[in-house]
Amino acid sequence: MNPLFLSATTVLLAAQLTQATLVGTVRDAETARPLEGVVVGLSDLGRTTTTDDAGRYVLEDIPAGPNQITVRFIGYAQRSLQALVPRNGELEINFWLLPEPVRIDPFDVPAPVILRAIDRTDSATFPDREISAAGLRDHPMLAEPDAFEALGGGEVVLRPESPSGVNIRGGASDQTAYLLDGIPIFNPYHAAGMTSGWNPDALARLHVSSAAPLLAYPYALSGAIEAFTRAPRDHVHGQGSVSTMQTRVTFDGPLGDAGAGYLVSLRSGFSDAIAPRGEASYLKGETGDWLAKLEAPALGGRALLLGYGNENDLNTAASVAAVDGTQAKRRNNFEWYGQSVGAQWKRVFSSTVVRLVGWNSMAGAGSVWAGRAAPIDMAAARRDKGLLAGVRHGSVRATTVGEIRVEQSRTSYRVVSDSTNGPSWKLRVNTPVATALAQHARTVGRIEFNVGTSLAATGGEAHLGPSAQLTWHTSRQLTLSGSYARTHQFAQSLRNAESVVGNIFPIDLYMGAGASGIPVARSDQGVVAADYRPSAGVRLGAQAYERRSRGLLLIAPRVGEPFATSDFAVGSGTSRGISADAAFTAARLGIVASYGLQHVRLAHGDASYIPESAATHLLQGGMIVFPGASASIRLGATAAMGRHTTTISDGFEWEACNLLDKGCEFGGSPHYDGSPLGGKTLPTYFRVDLGVRKEWHLGVGGRDASIALFGTVTNLLGRRNVLTYARNSSTGELTGIEMRPTAPLVIGLDWGF
Repeated sequence: MNPLFLSATTVLLAAQLTQATLVGTVRDAETARPLEGVVVGLSDLGRTTTTDDAGRYVLEDIPAGPNQITVRFIGYAQRSLQALVPRNGELEINFWLLPEPVRIDPFDVPAPVILRAIDRTDSATFPDREISAAGLRDHPMLAEPDAFEALGGGEVVLRPESPSGVNIRGGASDQTAYLLDGIPIFNPYHAAGMTSGWNPDALARLHVSSAAPLLAYPYALSGAIEAFTRAPRDHVHGQGSVSTMQTRVTFDGPLGDAGAGYLVSLRSGFSDAIAPRGEASYLKGETGDWLAKLEAPALGGRALLLGYGNENDLNTAASVAAVDGTQAKRRNNFEWYGQSVGAQWKRVFSSTVVRLVGWNSMAGAGSVWAGRAAPIDMAAARRDKGLLAGVRHGSVRATTVGEIRVEQSRTSYRVVSDSTNGPSWKLRVNTPVATALAQHARTVGRIEFNVGTSLAATGGEAHLGPSAQLTWHTSRQLTLSGSYARTHQFAQSLRNAESVVGNIFPIDLYMGAGASGIPVARSDQGVVAADYRPSAGVRLGAQAYERRSRGLLLIAPRVGEPFATSDFAVGSGTSRGISADAAFTAARLGIVASYGLQHVRLAHGDASYIPESAATHLLQGGMIVFPGASASIRLGATAAMGRHTTTISDGFEWEACNLLDKGCEFGGSPHYDGSPLGGKTLPTYFRVDLGVRKEWHLGVGGRDASIALFGTVTNLLGRRNVLTYARNSSTGELTGIEMRPTAPLVIGLDWGF
């Protein structure tokens, strides 16, 4: 045999014996979710591959020695490193990519409409939900983008017309927590035309965590809503809007050349801008919020500094008009604010993410109220300081998270009266809480296990909160899941959630556990769910749940005023229900629909009642159509059946905020006394809305600018929906208080550059 042939064969075999396999997983550095379709390449060898749906890549037959590895994916910063490949065996290298927005010049493509539940960037595991900025902007149910109202439907319930908080799976509004870029926010609500206290133009996405406790904020019985602000762009960008309800403006851009950036937003409501000056029945005041963010590279990672605030000052006529047309000059006053300042630092070490968060969050509220016995002056405040340190380690099939959280919550509440017949009451407490949390997730074949626990210590007592979730990917189309979670809450609200005054005074008046009679609330919840995606543009989801809570603070059974005046009850609650969601997108068309069935009951002693927020049936559906690339038409419908209310016994005048009737009207000091809680069933609520939008693009100084006009007519069919019932003190007859007028109009103008 030819010696040269033998030598060549020997060299070839030796080369084959010294070739290895390169494997690993690519994940999002902020959410830790695996990324599909990422290109992983060896530039020296000219070889590439892409990751699968689990984020895993495999490159076989790699020669020994140094090799340059490059990882790239649209929307993320590219990563490269030099790897020393062994002579044989398997080398595992995991990558964590940082999001990096890509600016693309505008062009018209009839792509599928982005809606909630159908979005490639959606990282939520059903039944949790998520919505991006694009989905928020194109939501067919909204006259204007609103962060909270966009999340409604199914198991997430908001009061029609004038929401007073977000209720998740039958929980009260104070059982929902709020975070902005990981910083706790208290009472981010507005009233009189605006709901959410967050400027939608400043947000990149919102995430609802409710099937299992949120590690970033575990002290909420029902769940948490996380908002993430958008990343500053590499050039100055601005956008805003002016409408009949509000004005808002947002700017962002770079700071220097080191990768730093800023984001600033301002927003203000027009509660009385067009109200007649001579009519006292109109609501007067102002609402607004602001946000400022600075982020920059620091200590090998990235640091973020966030400031947020919202302010609200409203006043209403304390009594309705007399027979002769005169009206008392005394007015009910409501004011509330929230402020948060926080900092976050995050760094990625190969497959490990380290995070530090510190915050100072506060909220305050006050009211001068014409109570039945005597005028009442109420003041409440909460201030939390905290620090969180967390570590997340991920591998191909498993992720482990550990966090330590320490915070101190100071709460106070005071009620005084200018009469000896009126109430006088004070509460004050300091509630320190230290919590250790751990969570481990592992994938075995098509099954994912996620188990966790929290151990919180306060007031000399420890509270254990176990949780577990099992997810089975039966196929690429169908996913089944089941979860159990126990949660605790160390501060509860002294607001009367059954009072109709919540329509304009929606905030929660927190009092910490440890104050006289204030317990630590506890909830146990089980959820089973199915997520079905038969094709790229279709998604169907269904779930069933049951919650049992105890140690709940109940104000409604003791007082008919908008807030506690001297006493409260401690009780329990049960809620069970089912819900279904559907979404469909195609080129220039998007459709969403949801249905929720729930049974909620709160109990104290031998009595029980159905809360106002617990409509038995809730249906929502909407469609958005783009007849052209720059125009859209929206049609949405909402129906609620089985709503309950508590009959009020004092004079009351109400008219929702709208352009046609020049503002909002709220007259009287509604109070219930002796009326059964939730004892009156309201007629079916039904509303159809129609909206249009037209956008134009302009070239200004070499930059693309846009301007858009929009308008929405709500309650298109003129349905006379009922807010509550008032009892005539002379005849005892009930009069329905309607949500007037039947067809309010919202118009406005958007701009951006």
